[in-house]
Amino acid sequence: MLLTGCLAAERNVSEATRVSSHWAAVSLFDEKSQVLLTSERAQTAKADLNILALSGGGADGAFGAGLLAGWTESGKRPQFDIVTGVSTGALMSTFAFIGPSADPLLEKFYTTTTTADVFTSRGLEGLLNDSLYDTARLKSRLVEVIDESVLATVAAEHNKGRRLYVATTNLDAGIMSVWNMGAIAASRDQDSLELYREIIRASAAVPAFFKPVLIRVGNDGGTENAQMHVDGAVKAPVLLRSFMLNGPYKHKNVYLVINSALKLRTAETSVENSLTGIARKSISELLRGLLYKTVYQTYVTTRRTNAAFNLAYIPDDVPASKNPLDFNPDEMKKLFEVGRALGRSGKAWQHEPPRLEPFERIEAPTTRKVSPPAMASARASVH
Repeated sequence: MLLTGCLAAERNVSEATRVSSHWAAVSLFDEKSQVLLTSERAQTAKADLNILALSGGGADGAFGAGLLAGWTESGKRPQFDIVTGVSTGALMSTFAFIGPSADPLLEKFYTTTTTADVFTSRGLEGLLNDSLYDTARLKSRLVEVIDESVLATVAAEHNKGRRLYVATTNLDAGIMSVWNMGAIAASRDQDSLELYREIIRASAAVPAFFKPVLIRVGNDGGTENAQMHVDGAVKAPVLLRSFMLNGPYKHKNVYLVINSALKLRTAETSVENSLTGIARKSISELLRGLLYKTVYQTYVTTRRTNAAFNLAYIPDDVPASKNPLDFNPDEMKKLFEVGRALGRSGKAWQHEPPRLEPFERIEAPTTRKVSPPAMASARASVH
């Protein structure tokens, strides 16, 4: 079995969610599993490959939810062969994978959810323990929106050869774990529904702010240990790996939806002089730098594998979110409509990251057909 890291002896295994015997086929570590990943994915006989990758962003996931809804309304949204999600993108990914019929669920979640629906402060207790906030309410929300019928739908699509991947960070081992959510759904084990929900919760567990999720994993000796998993964005804010692009496809299209702005600078507002204010801003800046690097890495991967690179993100002229962990329905509705308008217009997509230096640019092969319409030279202001 795959097992990584030296786990603390005092960790309570009974508190963890169990991964059953299909572990090796479900959680695939990106550093060492390219062969396993490639052989696992079914190769379907079709001309085009469409991949959707959804980033983290907290409440700013309202942008991606709106973009998907508008894309559906445009009549040009494809069915995705592979969908990936990290952090808030992990929650979105299940419904994006199901397809346009799930758009109303995404709209409801990203326009009505409040901060109190997601987490509550632990006060002084949080400072002395493993997280500042309690996400029990998020766990309850996941029970409401991801039920047996959702799992059955994901399983059915997985059995057709489509794939859904969610990333978490295995904090013990310091590596990204890529979870095959369709395989979990299709396994129909007694623990599969709970495991499915807990992986999504883990992918959104911002370290220090939200409690890590413990997942029980067996080793070759038959014993179980609890691995600590947190936000997948710690390792990569958006998930695309080269194995996903393998196969005899005529056209390969990668759609990267970034639930964030990609501005050079954030809003010029002073940071709250408190532990949580300083920690929140510091983590935000670390993740912002990692996000831009990951977007560029994804761009290089798509170019090198002869795939079309399509990038959508929150336009620069949209007021920046002061705090992605602030679930304010009024602000989320505005951002949802920004995404919806872009999705409808067909002007959401750029074909390279912003602000590239000349030496960073990789020319697209002239033989490749690019599906989405060309982006205008200047991004339109959409409200």
